[in-house]
Amino acid sequence: MNRAFAGAMTMALTFWLTTPGKQAATPAAQTAAPSSDTERSESGNLHIAGGDVVMYRIRLLPVASFPKLPGTVAAELTLHGCMIPQTFEAQQPENVIEGAFQQAGSSDWAALCSVSGSTTLYVFFSGEFDRPIALRSQQDTAWLGAEPGSSVFGSAWGIATRSAAYLRTAHPLHGDASFDHDGIEDARLERSETIRYWQQSRWLAFDLQN
Repeated sequence: MNRAFAGAMTMALTFWLTTPGKQAATPAAQTAAPSSDTERSESGNLHIAGGDVVMYRIRLLPVASFPKLPGTVAAELTLHGCMIPQTFEAQQPENVIEGAFQQAGSSDWAALCSVSGSTTLYVFFSGEFDRPIALRSQQDTAWLGAEPGSSVFGSAWGIATRSAAYLRTAHPLHGDASFDHDGIEDARLERSETIRYWQQSRWLAFDLQN
């Protein structure tokens, strides 16, 4: 799902749920039985700052929902036990992306991988698909959001490919980077985004606010 995260999206309601000690899933939280080829869901109740409780249901798609994935990448994700979390506004399978993330002209992939309630952002460089890079991880319930009127929250973590042209013109990004290939937009829907960009054998991160 190609989503313009950078545009203001005012129709959704999101909660910040990452303050240490301010969140805890109740014992009622549960995940459907594991399966490698069927959709699952992770659901429960979450206590947030102020004492309120929100209900959540996070959709998780199997790797098989992304038939364009190279076989080695799909095999690695399956080996890790990955399910692909979907945002609360997803209309089609998302959070698996392709781009030239290592250098201009390369064919690389990135994916969110949920395992046992925690999601990791993995990057697969061309020619190294069997050695994924784990960029960062967080609890599945760290970022939640919901459409107006909905009492059940879903994931608000989304990733997208951002072209070099976009990076050069769309934001006043850090001067250390010379944008000649794609970056990864790592976003909390409606709130913030971080551009993750590979340069000179290291990842640069540029934090932006919507």
